Amino acid sequence: MAQSPAPAAPLLHDRYRIDERLGATRLAVIYRAYDERLQRQVLVALFREELVSHEALRRRFIAEAQSGVRRLHPSLLSVYDSGAVAGRPFMVMEYVSGRTLRDLGPLTVEVALLYFRQIVGAVAVCQAVGAPHPPISSANIVVVEEGRVKLVENWSMTPSEFGADIAWYRAPERVAGHPPISGSVVYSLGLLLLEMLIGRRVNQGDDLNVMLQAHRHGALPTLAEMRPHLYIPSLAHLIARATASDPSQRFPDASALSQALDDVRRAISHSTSRLAPSASRPSASSGAVRGRSERASSSVNRPASMRPDPQPVDSMPPSDTMATAAHRLVMEKTRQHSLAALIAMVALFVLIGSGAYVLTSLVLEGLADIQLPRPQLTLPENVPLPDWLTGVANGSGEVLTVTIGDVEGLNLRDEPGLNTRVIALLPNGTRVRKLEGPRNVDNVPWVRVRGEINGRPVEGWVSQLYVRSDG
Repeated sequence: MAQSPAPAAPLLHDRYRIDERLGATRLAVIYRAYDERLQRQVLVALFREELVSHEALRRRFIAEAQSGVRRLHPSLLSVYDSGAVAGRPFMVMEYVSGRTLRDLGPLTVEVALLYFRQIVGAVAVCQAVGAPHPPISSANIVVVEEGRVKLVENWSMTPSEFGADIAWYRAPERVAGHPPISGSVVYSLGLLLLEMLIGRRVNQGDDLNVMLQAHRHGALPTLAEMRPHLYIPSLAHLIARATASDPSQRFPDASALSQALDDVRRAISHSTSRLAPSASRPSASSGAVRGRSERASSSVNRPASMRPDPQPVDSMPPSDTMATAAHRLVMEKTRQHSLAALIAMVALFVLIGSGAYVLTSLVLEGLADIQLPRPQLTLPENVPLPDWLTGVANGSGEVLTVTIGDVEGLNLRDEPGLNTRVIALLPNGTRVRKLEGPRNVDNVPWVRVRGEINGRPVEGWVSQLYVRSDG
């Protein structure tokens, strides 16, 4: 008996094929779908069935769909289409996937400010056009690719979990029951930036009321208290002003915060430089050499009348024969050869041991993701090491390691920029050699690298934010 064909996936408006239910937000159920007409993945937000009788929420959902066309920003989801089916309104949006900022832990200052600038810009656009924006939370910010984030409404939480999560970012005046003002979101953004730098929400614990009271009374720790070793006064001042408990002491809106943030980024880029190496104390050997040269110099420049008389050199005693002298010469040569052989043997053992250690560490790193400490060898310049010893392509550039995390891999592009062609994917832990850069494109620093994927040499540009130096 022939099996009946599997039922076809539902098609919304004869265009959008519903593939998978991803979750739900406060107002809608979110589906991953496919646009049959334009051949692309999309997100479909369908108004929740149990809310159909709530006319105010229905109008709010429709208004959000309509305002999505006006709030154009790269860090906000684009709205492609909207409509209604069976009395339930829906909207079709840009498809995104990735990890949230909450999953990443603490970020470097450069990466945190790069992501934060995008979120602040998105909120500023929404405030300028009078459109709502998704609530501020590290769980609502998705890293879609290197250097780019999207502000969304997280659909992986239950409504109760979502409400408790965004309450952690509530401004003091909102806790006191007052309506939101343009500076309320500035407070939320300040907490978000502090969280990005320290890797966790500012006030930990399960008691939401205790946390809300801490916000209301301004009992927030400072950046210096949370990360004592991170001394950037301009950044600390920006966070302190953004999270001021008195709204009049904050930045008035996201646009003003954005301008202040640009000033901080410029100040950091201009003031940050490598410290000059401190003068090291001369070693005993260098002191001895300097002492000998000084003595030699003083001897050369000393007047002839002050120089000591040369001591007579004893000649060979008459009893030393030519045979004895020859024997001494042979013994000296033998000692020199023995010393050279011993040095060569020790060097060979060191080379073999180092090669075995490096090979073992590479095998463990590839099979079990175990990294053994590798000794830092200082070699003369322009001395190339073989590929089997370094695990990276030949060349004289700096060796870098991909640190993209547990995502699929780091995009290798043909040119620097977020909209250039991806030519390969470098897995996490891949070691590459830097050839050029950094070059700043789309507010992201890029470096050109060379590496190998499955024995095939590859070369292109990667985001410097996701590679670290092995030096």
